[in-house]
Amino acid sequence: MKPFTFRLDKILDYRGYLMKRAQIDLSVARNECKRIEEEIEKLSQKKVATAAECIDEGIKGIDVARYQIYKAFLHGLDEGLENAHAGLIEGEKQVLAQKAVLKKKSIKKKALEMLKEMQHKKHKETSIREEQKTLDEIVLIGREAKR
Repeated sequence: MKPFTFRLDKILDYRGYLMKRAQIDLSVARNECKRIEEEIEKLSQKKVATAAECIDEGIKGIDVARYQIYKAFLHGLDEGLENAHAGLIEGEKQVLAQKAVLKKKSIKKKALEMLKEMQHKKHKETSIREEQKTLDEIVLIGREAKR
């Protein structure tokens, strides 16, 4: 009985590699979204702290030039937050796209694995039938020799 060999093993290995690459790409996209979320949180905290500081100085009495600096800084933080939110939306789109790619790669790999399993099962059944046929022939030859 010859051992089972799957002719498409190299392709199966390559599809496994592609699936791992897609997993890595998805992980990178998720990490980027997480980084942007942290940046948004940091900018929000900085904006709240700066606004509170401006209000405190406003109560004490602040000159116009210093108030303009606070106002410009807060405006810059607002723009940074808007850009970060836009980047987050883009990153979430990228995550969804990478999930779709990963699913596609996974399905292709799974299809080949199922084909390999089916061929292996068929090979085992064929081997068992051949072995049984050989044993039956041995029994027949033994009976013929006894006559």
